[in-house]
Amino acid sequence: MKKVLNYIKENDTIIIHRHSRPDMDAIGSQIGLKEAILGTFPNKKVYAVGDLNNMSYKAKMDDISDDIYKDALVIIVDVAVSHMVSDERYKLAKELIIIDHHTNPTDIECDYFYQRSEYTSACETIVEILKEGNYILNSQAATYLYAGMVTDTGRFLYISPKTASHAFLMASYITQFNPEISDLYDFLYTEPLSKRQAKNLFSTFELTSNNVAYRKNTHDLIIASGLDLQGVSRGMVNQMAGIEEIKIWASFTEDVENNVIIGEFRSRGIIIVDIAKKYGGGGHNFACGASLKTWEEVDLVINDLNIRAGE
Repeated sequence: MKKVLNYIKENDTIIIHRHSRPDMDAIGSQIGLKEAILGTFPNKKVYAVGDLNNMSYKAKMDDISDDIYKDALVIIVDVAVSHMVSDERYKLAKELIIIDHHTNPTDIECDYFYQRSEYTSACETIVEILKEGNYILNSQAATYLYAGMVTDTGRFLYISPKTASHAFLMASYITQFNPEISDLYDFLYTEPLSKRQAKNLFSTFELTSNNVAYRKNTHDLIIASGLDLQGVSRGMVNQMAGIEEIKIWASFTEDVENNVIIGEFRSRGIIIVDIAKKYGGGGHNFACGASLKTWEEVDLVINDLNIRAGE
């Protein structure tokens, strides 16, 4: 942890990357860290880069030239595998560190890899670092960091007895800095009528012999729903959650632009992340995913999940 703080202290230009198709933990850790560094070291130049989507809250990215990287420290948050990093220019950096909470090893050549797989979110990891460094935090930093903690834990539904104490300790710490909780919750947990109505298209699912629930979402279905890709792939997977007999569920969503099928895998109490890793993905023990090449490969994943459910 102190190494991370030293890297930040010693560099005047810092560029923060995270994974593509960002969720709130990726955005939260990126923007929260950026605001915290600027609040503590106002003379540093700190940038956030990458793609955005409609799950990014109020985040804005910086448009920077390649030249800025040559004297910069790059910090990659919430991801450790190269093909998932948004904006490949991280390779141009003078120095590179990674801060992640997933179980994947890194294939990125870096100067330091800070991994806390026992933590529930990247934001939880970042908050601990900022607390250790006595960073000056404003409401915006607190809002984004709290958002990542809330969403990656499913409003703290997915914490375990082993992870609960530290997660709540960090959440308690960050709320001292006045996050805009009401506005954030309105963004996260209210939706347009059209989206609520579109959920009817995703209310049915298939079942395997061992009660693994799954959906195959084609490009035509995405168009018919009026939702974007992420709104279907990640936004609809938990339509199958909360059913007593179903302990593993998964959605597979066609991404024609990138010629892949996005797999989102979820479970209740059954470790499935090794299956995600088998197909080039990763994530958490009970919430993970992978980008798949064909529908035939999708069927292989479903079979593996079915076997796991029957063990």
